[in-house]
Amino acid sequence: MLFNILLSVFLIPALGANYFNFDGFLNLDNSAILSFERFAPQRIYTDYLDVKIAAQSAIAVDVKSGKILYKKNPDDVRPIGSITKLMAASVFLDNNPGWSNEFYLKNEDRRSGGIIYINNGEVLTIRDLFYTALVVSDNDAIMGLVRSTGISEEKFVELMNKKAQELGLTNTQFSDPTGLSSGNKSTASDITKLLNIALANPAIQKATSLDKYGFTVKYSVKGVEKTRDVKIGNTDLLLGGYLNVIGGKTGHVEEAGYCFATKIKGEKNQDVIIVVLGSDSNFNRFQDVKAVADWIFSNYNWQ
Repeated sequence: MLFNILLSVFLIPALGANYFNFDGFLNLDNSAILSFERFAPQRIYTDYLDVKIAAQSAIAVDVKSGKILYKKNPDDVRPIGSITKLMAASVFLDNNPGWSNEFYLKNEDRRSGGIIYINNGEVLTIRDLFYTALVVSDNDAIMGLVRSTGISEEKFVELMNKKAQELGLTNTQFSDPTGLSSGNKSTASDITKLLNIALANPAIQKATSLDKYGFTVKYSVKGVEKTRDVKIGNTDLLLGGYLNVIGGKTGHVEEAGYCFATKIKGEKNQDVIIVVLGSDSNFNRFQDVKAVADWIFSNYNWQ
């Protein structure tokens, strides 16, 4: 009896890992390894050539099994642009002062690199600021969120890097909360893990899945309170298209090229994360993801 238990605990997971090429990519536990045969997609056509994409590095992973379905230089360390905001949002949620708290931006929150959606002194809720940071990838909004926690920017970045270490993102380094710095670096492999964990939080998942978002800010003119409606659109152009997007994040600075990380659901409820880094245009990063997704769903079968 004891021998059988030891066999099931140690030998079967090991055999499953070897036979099915399971590498624990998404940090799945032994129970997940034992169910790997059941859930892991199997290649249908082995003679199909890999899809060609513009991105410098990319990866696609089946979420349930952790099986890597496609890869291109997945462990190359590269700047990631505003994908950085996924980690900033995660650290913010650990220190959220309250969704309904009112807040306003100051000059110290201003960063270059985008359109101004919220003017200095306009009052909005922390929730609306959070959505602005993720839906339209607003740099000023993410800096406002940092200030709302009462944590200095330097300490906040330290917390981002600490959380990256705790999550096993061994090739990831953050140098600011917005992603504007080319010092924010990672790999397609690490970003897959980051996105998987980030989207497990309902607030991040909802914000990154909204095509559009609207809210009202308050401001005062000569002592008279007025309001202004703000409407923003998501930087993720795949939302509303034929792919069922669960959530994701774009990123771009000159050194990074055009980056995109997304989780999509297939017609048979397959959950797949696709990450592309260093594509050559805004349009092509989305085309890259569509090409990889179409290739995967045509070449793999899910039981």
